[in-house]
Amino acid sequence: MTTPPPPPPRLRNILLGILVVVVLIVSLCSASVLVKWAGTAFLVLPRVFGVVESVRGHEIVILPLNSSPTAVVFPYPEKYLVYTSDLALLEISANLQASDARPWLVVQHAGTAEIVPVTFLQRGLMPYDDPRAPGRPILAFEIAQPGTYALSHPRQDLAVALVPDRTTGQEGLIALGFLAQLALLAVPIALVFGRPWWDQRRAWRRHQQERRRASETMLRRRTGRLD
Repeated sequence: MTTPPPPPPRLRNILLGILVVVVLIVSLCSASVLVKWAGTAFLVLPRVFGVVESVRGHEIVILPLNSSPTAVVFPYPEKYLVYTSDLALLEISANLQASDARPWLVVQHAGTAEIVPVTFLQRGLMPYDDPRAPGRPILAFEIAQPGTYALSHPRQDLAVALVPDRTTGQEGLIALGFLAQLALLAVPIALVFGRPWWDQRRAWRRHQQERRRASETMLRRRTGRLD
């Protein structure tokens, strides 16, 4: 007796499998973007209570690296993070940091020629990083005096983003805000999906108790007949 061959796959199943593979590939390629946008949704409470100040779009500076030095105007005294998604630049920064070398970026005040210290960032991608800036932050510096600065760097055919840093030092409060919003989201989810589960569990317990009582009653009757 021969086993019949399996049925050929349907066109719908083939297309569905291709769609799933494409979605997985796109999700993996844009994982950092998805993480940052998901984190942005959980920054609502920290921003409402003034823990984190929002960064406006015009405050993000796109710095092309195809010419050096580049003049950039910083209107406010605050900290900045340098974002990049270029793998080669990420590797260069990691190697420089591992060898205790100076960062590849030099920030100098155009009027006083004062050099602003630039440091490597000692962390990876975080959910509260700005999703409008590609990649993750790799360098940090602080502008103490507003004005025009000359940014010197190796010339490359790419660009980085300078984003005001308004989250460093607030990580603990941001984490509490994340947990609070997760708790708020868990309440309606528990009411919608948890209640049917508890109802089914109560019904199953009642059914088990009824069966146990029925078994005990039947056992007593049989015992009484034997006596």
